[in-house]
Amino acid sequence: MPFYLQLALGYGPFSAGIVMTCWPLTVAMTSSVSSRLAERFGSARLCVAGGFLLGLGLLLSALWPVIDSIVPLAASAALSGLGFGLFQVPNNRTMFLSAPPERSAAAGGMQGSARLIGQTIGALVIGMLLAGASAAMAPRLGLAVGAIFAVAAALISWLEVSSRHSQHQSVAQG
Repeated sequence: MPFYLQLALGYGPFSAGIVMTCWPLTVAMTSSVSSRLAERFGSARLCVAGGFLLGLGLLLSALWPVIDSIVPLAASAALSGLGFGLFQVPNNRTMFLSAPPERSAAAGGMQGSARLIGQTIGALVIGMLLAGASAAMAPRLGLAVGAIFAVAAALISWLEVSSRHSQHQSVAQG
């Protein structure tokens, strides 16, 4: 996103910073209620909603026509942050609660390693896109790839919701 804002759209650091700040602010606001929502509706359902909202925000950022206003991009970043906050907290909650207490440190280490591997692969993909595509197109492609992965995560969570629903119906019928 910062590459797109500065290289492709020509925004200065201040305008790019305003757009970029919308994401973590929305994550912070969402994360504070996300755990309670997960307890009420289930982590998998929240991960479905979060993944789709994250994917939608990234896709809107990638496809939105270039105009003079940063407001649509700030709104897309906020939508992405909302989705990320709805996905991250319940996903981490499920992962840590699934680990036996004596393995909680290992679960935290695995989560940190997975995050770092994802960030590294993402940086590699963006670097390859910047090297192989124009400065205007590479960030858009990167955002679209991110949207695809976010929707894939939502679909995996949807499979969990569907699986639990099927098991619940089998138990109710049997």
